[in-house]
Amino acid sequence: MTYVTESRPLPTREESDARFADFGQQMAQRLQSVTLARWWAERVARTPDNVALKTDVCELTYAQLDALTDRVGRAVEQIGVEPGEVVAIQLPSSAAFLALILGACKVGVRISLLSPSLRGRSLRHALEEVPPRVVFTTPSAHAAICDLEGFEMPVVAEFDVDATVTDSPTDAGLGVVEDWVADLDTIADTSGWSASGLTRDARETLFYIFTSGTTGLPKATQCSHGRYVAGATSEGVLFGMEESGCMYVFLPMFHIAALSSIGAALSVGASVAIRPRFSASRFWRDVKLFSATQFQYLGEIIRYLLAQPPLEGERDNTLKAILGAGLTTANWRAFDERFGPLRIVESYGSSEGVIGIINLDGVPGSVGRPPAPLANRLRLACYDREADALHRDEDGRLVVCAKGEAGELIARLEDRSEFEGYSSEEATRSKFLVDAFEEGDLWYRSGDLFRQEEGYFYFVSRLGDTYRWKGENVSATEVMNALATCEFVAHAAVYPVRVPGHEGSAGMALVALRSGSEFSGESLFAALDAELPPHAFPLFVRVGDGQSALTETYKLGLATLKAQGYSPTRVDDPLFVLDASKNRYVQLTDASLAEEGLPPFESS
Repeated sequence: MTYVTESRPLPTREESDARFADFGQQMAQRLQSVTLARWWAERVARTPDNVALKTDVCELTYAQLDALTDRVGRAVEQIGVEPGEVVAIQLPSSAAFLALILGACKVGVRISLLSPSLRGRSLRHALEEVPPRVVFTTPSAHAAICDLEGFEMPVVAEFDVDATVTDSPTDAGLGVVEDWVADLDTIADTSGWSASGLTRDARETLFYIFTSGTTGLPKATQCSHGRYVAGATSEGVLFGMEESGCMYVFLPMFHIAALSSIGAALSVGASVAIRPRFSASRFWRDVKLFSATQFQYLGEIIRYLLAQPPLEGERDNTLKAILGAGLTTANWRAFDERFGPLRIVESYGSSEGVIGIINLDGVPGSVGRPPAPLANRLRLACYDREADALHRDEDGRLVVCAKGEAGELIARLEDRSEFEGYSSEEATRSKFLVDAFEEGDLWYRSGDLFRQEEGYFYFVSRLGDTYRWKGENVSATEVMNALATCEFVAHAAVYPVRVPGHEGSAGMALVALRSGSEFSGESLFAALDAELPPHAFPLFVRVGDGQSALTETYKLGLATLKAQGYSPTRVDDPLFVLDASKNRYVQLTDASLAEEGLPPFESS
């Protein structure tokens, strides 16, 4: 798919609808409403000799992996887990993780997916929100569970799966699964064994996935068998997966993005190569090693790949398509021009949401132009940033945005069953709007601001992205976009920090430099001056790539960055402060802060 350029105008509505019609036809041919166990069994029967898993040291066919997952299923039964009960998996991404998922679903249990980094209050919350019968975890995470006082311990199975990225060969944890099932009696022979999960209802919960949310502790979203199989199948179509392809997976497997991309490969009998985490420096070596043809991106991943120094022959790779969310117009074009040509599919959705928008037209920066049936269900509702609430007219009804105006994306629901929701009923209710435009209507809140042009949706920001400084509201996304116009900025993030003795919060920019470039306070000021009003200029600039503050889903950990603030003792990166009187940013010192009338940073 060639992306839209000045010489290639936007597709017509007829062209867009034709692409969606083709997508729908392919989905109709492949889609099934079955349990994951049944779906996997059909995949194995269809392509038993195809390679399902690739590691540094071995390859497993669909039949070989299936035999291992049979033994896992028998083992889960033997330790006393009944159909419908919950098992938790708290492991780094690995081939072992996939073997445990497939084995567990064969006996009809539900799977709670936990981050390996959960500790203390967050870990207790996750284990109490969805109580597991057994936890598959690492030695260090097991110790963290034992540290929870007054907590009733579940059965724990330890798996010493390495979470680091190294150049040493590994079987991606398959060995520890083999050892575990071998340690249990009566499971060596699975002949004649019947997997009870095959015949369960596809509407039952398969996964509990803990979303980070925007406030409070993580919420457990529910994903049914039918929904997961449908999502995996649709991603297979979107990626253009073929039997000969290989999905490179480096996202955490407690996240729906990794699970869906794995399912996309399995849906057509292709292979999967799994790494415990993303590494920009070894990325292209892995692409070559595994002959990877597709991968899914999130967060900062594309920015980090673009920030790597150019390599000879880097365009000579096996990639055919990438799919994900959060790709800006500039990075879309830069990635395609440097590493392509390849199919790029930008999309919008969430593990718990009911809105799914897909860019099938190759329009850079957009999440797509939905066909009429979906478009008719979507609205952009005016949002009052001052009041931090949806704007309502004198009759108490929501107001639809004017053309080009940013507003919260909402979707009309026929009834509440369309939203599978969270494990918490209170959290589920918070996503609903009732009597929004007329009496008795029901809408789902996305929590995200979008604008619309020519029917295409463009992400603007998350609600809560705005901060207030000197009596003015400032959009972190707008400041970030302005920073991107500076020639030496590879990518940037913007977040608020507290300044003692001042109302509101000042803006702070984390700026990563392009390879071979140097920071210039004068040039940065000039770039911002061309794009922003004076009150929106970030007061502080931190020069670094921010890798130490990345979350497990490769998004910047703003809580960590805010806590470090502009303190030279907490921040190892170079710091600068705005000197507006001289149209520049200068190095942050006690003297330069004093000259600007600013106090030292204080942690809250």
